[in-house]
Amino acid sequence: MTSLTTDRTQAAVSLMESLPAVNWDDIESAAEVTERIAHRLGDDPELLNTLVERVRYTPELREKCECHALDDKIVIWDDQEKGLRIRLRLANTDQYERVHNHRYSFTAYILSGAYRHTLYATDQPLDETADVERFWPYFVREEPQGRCITLDHEQLHTTITEPETISLMIQSPARKSRAFMIRRADGHVWWRLGAAEESEERRREVRMTDERFEHWIGRLKALGVL
Repeated sequence: MTSLTTDRTQAAVSLMESLPAVNWDDIESAAEVTERIAHRLGDDPELLNTLVERVRYTPELREKCECHALDDKIVIWDDQEKGLRIRLRLANTDQYERVHNHRYSFTAYILSGAYRHTLYATDQPLDETADVERFWPYFVREEPQGRCITLDHEQLHTTITEPETISLMIQSPARKSRAFMIRRADGHVWWRLGAAEESEERRREVRMTDERFEHWIGRLKALGVL
């Protein structure tokens, strides 16, 4: 790295280290704090580019970069004590509806593209017996570029995204060991586990390759996110 790049990286790290802690037990307070952080990072492409480039040389972050069926992720910061895991959510072209919750609460700042966002209620246990017909949508909204949304980890929802929709995600530490998912098309139920609960085979399966990482760097620059 050049001295200029090193200086920018050190400045970016200093800024990240100065970010405030988030009280995720108070979701409204967490939304206020994380939305300010999201705008500080997401509205500064040069800063975001520095943080993403830093991932190349930071093994503990690079290891957390993953590829999944609907979206990929690049983790740019992870400070569990402050309640701040920050990543880019990178939507793939193929999308389908899965009603799900999360292991963590989060704020998402849409940097490019859009979500079609639906919140659901149900009156049944979230397990293998769940009936897909008993998840009722009660809120549907288009979430355009520039919008922030904050969700509690228990909230059931779906997001259908435009291809290559990019979001800056700020996550709480895990609130539970697994997240519930049910596919609307056929009622298939499964769970999303944390990395510590996954097998080594699964970790190899989802780990982002260098080729895929470089693909996303190129797309993020082309989309004006970096």
